[in-house]
Amino acid sequence: MSKKVLILSEAIGSGHTKAAEALMQGISYLEPSIQTKILEVGQTLHPLTTKMLLNTYLKIIVHSPSLWGKMYGYKQTEPLSNWKKFVIYQLFHRQIEVLLNQEKPHLIICTHPFTSSSVSRLKRMGYRFTLCSVITDFHVHGAWVHPEVDVYLVSSEDTYNQLINMGIPKNRIVVTGLPIRSNFWIKKNKQEMRKKLKLKNIPTVIIMGGGLGLGGIEPIAHALLKWKEKIQVIICTGFNKALRTALLRDKMFHHPHFHILGFVNHIDEWMEAADLLITKPGGLTCFEALSKGLPMYIYQPIPGHEEKNCDFLINNQLAIKIDDTNYIDRLIEKLLFSPQELEFLHNKIRQFQQKIDPLASAKFIVNQLIPESIL
Repeated sequence: MSKKVLILSEAIGSGHTKAAEALMQGISYLEPSIQTKILEVGQTLHPLTTKMLLNTYLKIIVHSPSLWGKMYGYKQTEPLSNWKKFVIYQLFHRQIEVLLNQEKPHLIICTHPFTSSSVSRLKRMGYRFTLCSVITDFHVHGAWVHPEVDVYLVSSEDTYNQLINMGIPKNRIVVTGLPIRSNFWIKKNKQEMRKKLKLKNIPTVIIMGGGLGLGGIEPIAHALLKWKEKIQVIICTGFNKALRTALLRDKMFHHPHFHILGFVNHIDEWMEAADLLITKPGGLTCFEALSKGLPMYIYQPIPGHEEKNCDFLINNQLAIKIDDTNYIDRLIEKLLFSPQELEFLHNKIRQFQQKIDPLASAKFIVNQLIPESIL
């Protein structure tokens, strides 16, 4: 009988499901006999409650980001209390056991702490399966920590050490890096990508704010307008339709060197065409950029997990933080007139790339199910 893997995510942001898709792709590539399925659990079981949670989260991080920072930081190194786990289950995952009884997986992978919480609850009730949590940031919050998790796949040694400090045994933590889709593994020619995307072969900046289109995209875009004759700018607004509409209506951006995009499936090609990235530090976006060798400048990280991601990137000299848009002019001057200053970032990223095996997470999962399949 073929083995079955169930990957459980949540439709809160896009990074958790992107990680799930990358894992499924990697597992299928390495061992096609393994059945793999992704479910966004809250969206499947309780879509209205999940939508309310997402809307509330967006309102907090847009209108009161410091409040979100305080909420995230409160007891962040401690596991969730039992009453919080119960609330998560009641609001988003009631009847999750029905899904598991239908799917009957041999192994469950969670790419969001909420799913990890509720699946751990089922293990306490006597359900039998291997449970793996893939932590999708460069930092771990206590919400991920449950005694029922058999193994944690983490992005870096920093995350490994954080889990150890939270009491997780070393033999239950594996440093694999973050799972990314195969189109980020392969290096493509910059000039060819620019030609394919109908871009000019001139210095190019890409601005991203994750799937939700956050991170101060609009003020950065305005700060770059004065350079519109010397560079081209790619603005990715994700699912933020209001932002894209506002930018498209603004006549100042009606210039052939400005390209305003919504959510795109082939963002790897746009990254390949760019010389540098300005972004908020979502875990998956940053790992994808590192895999592409794209220098990063961080702007307006969301308090909490993204601030921790930013700290990791800055401390490891893999990115530079921009505190305000006044820095934009100096950044573009470096790009145009002193590109050797960007070479420092390129070198650090190349060193980091030596540690990246984009299939490491998938290899580990396959080896758990079919130990003889990978040498």
